[in-house]
Amino acid sequence: MKLNWCRAITATLAIIYFNSIMTNIVSLRQQWFVQTINNGTAMTPLYDNLFADWLHGYQIPLQEQITLRDLVDVFTYSWVLTTIIAWFVFSRESLLIAKAIAAQMVLVPTFSVSQLFTIVPDATPNCLKVYNIPEHTDYWWPAYNYPMRACGNMLWSSDVTQLIIFTTLATEMVSERRKALRCIVWFIGECWTLITIALIFTARYQYSVDVLSTVVVVKLAMTHPWIDNIAKRCFIKKSSYYARAPSLQLP
Repeated sequence: MKLNWCRAITATLAIIYFNSIMTNIVSLRQQWFVQTINNGTAMTPLYDNLFADWLHGYQIPLQEQITLRDLVDVFTYSWVLTTIIAWFVFSRESLLIAKAIAAQMVLVPTFSVSQLFTIVPDATPNCLKVYNIPEHTDYWWPAYNYPMRACGNMLWSSDVTQLIIFTTLATEMVSERRKALRCIVWFIGECWTLITIALIFTARYQYSVDVLSTVVVVKLAMTHPWIDNIAKRCFIKKSSYYARAPSLQLP
């Protein structure tokens, strides 16, 4: 099986751009709600028991929370980049990277569109000011602005999603015959994900229910046969079929 690189790269760029637009729209919708429905009053973040009662996160200054959020991105991107490099050097099995792209095709639009159904306060207080979300009605703003941060409850965790997808990819790169190494790779990936989740909770990056629901949904999605089918149909080149030449049979 060979990877259709043209489709794979096009789909990856399209997913990134679509996610960027939808993230901006969610932030603008939060701004619209505050200015029209809420009479200009900023929404108060929901009370998160894990963050407030267990971690006592309200005692962490906002600047330190933002620094921790940057660390979350560092953990996520470093794992994704390491996995891609390992795939390119040691594996290059087309179906694995195709499966990762197929999962993004299913999960990113689903999560992005679902955010528009219900407006929930962002976990960051005064996020509209913190992230400089504009009050103007420039309808082209979502198309040309790349969001470093979004203001609005994402209803899922993009960082945890990427970690789960690429941990699955890293684990499946190891042959099933090398069970010990396969378990080690899986264990490292899960520990890396748990550390990132701890940073998310400490930084008040997302609500705990968003993170926990993401873990369940993405892990189930990555084991669903539809992901494999989409990957094969969309990103794997169909090999030509050559009929076997007849061979002489000895009497």
